[in-house]
Amino acid sequence: MKTVIISLSAIAMAATLLTGCGGAAPMNNAQTGAIAGSVLGGVLGRQLGDGDNPTTSAVVGAVAGGYIGGQMGAAQDQAYRQPQQQPYYRPY
Repeated sequence: MKTVIISLSAIAMAATLLTGCGGAAPMNNAQTGAIAGSVLGGVLGRQLGDGDNPTTSAVVGAVAGGYIGGQMGAAQDQAYRQPQQQPYYRPY
């Protein structure tokens, strides 16, 4: 259990460094998605990975989860940037 906690902490720290969130600006959805995806991917990779080296499965899961989470967050950021159309209102 201790190695799982250490692995998850290392994955979360690496994801934070890779997404470039220095703390000066608030994080956008792409960065948040990359961090959340890498942590979840690392956990799933470690649990589902079989073989002699579960750390490799955790790292692969973290990279894949970070990529997928980042792409999903970027899509949300793009949707938020697009102007919303206002319904046509005609006063009487």
